[in-house]
Amino acid sequence: MKFDKKLLLIKLEATYGTDANPTGLANAILSKDVGITPLEAEALERGLVKPYLGADEDILVGEHILLTAKAELQGSGVAGTAPGLGVILRSSGFAEVIVAGTSVEYVLAAQDYESATVHFYQGDTLHAMRGAMASVKVMLEKGIPYLEFNYIGLWVDPAKVVAPTSDFSVWQKPTPTGATRTSGFMLNGFAAEPTKLNLDVGQEVKYIESLTTAKIDITKRSASGSTTILAPELDQHNYFDDAKNSVTGPLTITHGNTAGKIVTIDCPKVQAKAPKYSDFEGQAALDMDLKLIPTSAGNDEIKMTFT
Repeated sequence: MKFDKKLLLIKLEATYGTDANPTGLANAILSKDVGITPLEAEALERGLVKPYLGADEDILVGEHILLTAKAELQGSGVAGTAPGLGVILRSSGFAEVIVAGTSVEYVLAAQDYESATVHFYQGDTLHAMRGAMASVKVMLEKGIPYLEFNYIGLWVDPAKVVAPTSDFSVWQKPTPTGATRTSGFMLNGFAAEPTKLNLDVGQEVKYIESLTTAKIDITKRSASGSTTILAPELDQHNYFDDAKNSVTGPLTITHGNTAGKIVTIDCPKVQAKAPKYSDFEGQAALDMDLKLIPTSAGNDEIKMTFT
């Protein structure tokens, strides 16, 4: 078995916990840095009394599977057509809103989160996850932007299966960050110059087991992030004053410059925490942690729009 021979398939489930049977031709995920914990469980120590010294075997309960990976943050190439990573966002507590020929929005769902079946092939060994849900992070740094995702799924016994033929044609070549390709960054009403931006949607995904049932669910959400910007002069914008006075404001950024390959991220209410100085190529920079807060409308801490 070759370690680098891997394939990841993800498909939304019509019925929770029922295998959606993803295929290599329709559901292949172009990903990197894939890591899997094939068996995550709690080990129960029996603690038996016996007339000699020595350990007892553990009894495993709560078996489930963990998987983490990254996918390039890129549109489908056609405005109004969902990107390949749409299935990841939808199984991470986002709802998909399509305006044909124009845009695809991913907004936070209030309830009824969708689940996915995940098939991960390590060589010809299939590790399947049912009822899977994920937490996600958006990562924009110099180079290729990524969506990092972490799935938890219900246990399925691994099986020896020949990996299917895969088709990645829905996945477009990524657009790197940089001048003319990344634009429109605003934080607290000021057009700052970011050198990096990381946003963690903060879904708390849990494996929940009763005496008779098991499921995966998103039980909480607390979105946060961090950014580094070139330090503006105080008469341009005072982020120290913002932090001291707990000021909140919108954050937005647009990446891409070709129709069908543009993604805009909007966070309407963000608190920038106390700035710290750092050095960026000889320029003074400000490192700030961010807290993404919902408005009074709720479920709107972050929105992604592909156009």
